[in-house]
Amino acid sequence: MDSLEERYQTGQEMRRKLAGNNPGHNSIPGTDQLAPDLRRIIDECLFGKIWTRPGLDLKERSICTISVLMANGQMLLLRRHIERGLTVGLTPAQIVEVFIQLTFYVGIPQVENALLLTRDIFEANSVEFEATTEYDTSKSVEQLYQEGMAKHEEHYQDIDAYLDDDASDAEIEIERLVNEYHWGAIYTRPHLSAKERAMCSLAALSAVGVYDRQVRRRIDGALKLGMTPSEILEVFIQVMLYGGYFSTRSAIRVARSVFAEKGLTV
Repeated sequence: MDSLEERYQTGQEMRRKLAGNNPGHNSIPGTDQLAPDLRRIIDECLFGKIWTRPGLDLKERSICTISVLMANGQMLLLRRHIERGLTVGLTPAQIVEVFIQLTFYVGIPQVENALLLTRDIFEANSVEFEATTEYDTSKSVEQLYQEGMAKHEEHYQDIDAYLDDDASDAEIEIERLVNEYHWGAIYTRPHLSAKERAMCSLAALSAVGVYDRQVRRRIDGALKLGMTPSEILEVFIQVMLYGGYFSTRSAIRVARSVFAEKGLTV
C-alpha cells in the first residue's frame, strides 16, 4: 500500500499535469490560507488517488468534472477545470458541446452562465474558437422528431418508459418536444461521441440527485452504447469530491442494481 507522502507526491504531479503552464492552478486560496490540512487531504485523495485511477483517460475525467461542476453551478471552480480541460487536450468545441448537451438536464440558466464563463476564458487565453451552426432548420418538425426517436432508440431500449398508460396530453406533448430537441437537435450534433455524451449525462444526474428511473435508464443506455460497468462506476467516483460522497454512493448503488439485473460483474 502506498504511503500518505507517496499519495501527496503523486497528487502534486497530477496537479502539475493538469495545470500546464498556469501556476495559479496550484493554489486554492481559501483552503490554502484557512484550512491547510484540507489542502493536503485534497492533494492526496482527489489528485493522488482519484484523478490517477485507471478506467478513464484525462480527457474523459475532465468531461465528467466539467459536467458536474456546471450542473452544481460551481462557476469558480468550473473556470479552473475548463482551463484544465484545454490543457489535457479537449478542444474548445468539445467544451462548448458539453454545456449544450446538458441543457435539458440542468436548464438554460446554468448553461448560459457556463457559456459566458467559457467565452471569457477563451478571450483571456487567446483560444481560437469560431461558433458554427449545426442545427438544420430546413427540416420539417416531423423529420426532426423521427431523427430524435431514432437517436433515442440508439441510446435506450424502452423509449416510452417515461410515459405512464394514463399520461396526460401535456405530458405527451412534453415528451414529443424532448424527442424533437433533446434527442433530435442536440444528441445528433458533432464534437462529442455517444460515449462522451453518456458520461456528461451520468455526471450531471449524479450531481442533481436524480437516482430513480432516470439515472437507471441512463446507466442502461450507457451499457447499450458499449460503456463497461467499470467505466460507469469511474464516472461516479471521479465526481465524488465535486458533487459529494452521498450522491456518489447513491448513484453507485443504482448502477450495481442495474448490473445485477443484467448479470454483469465489475
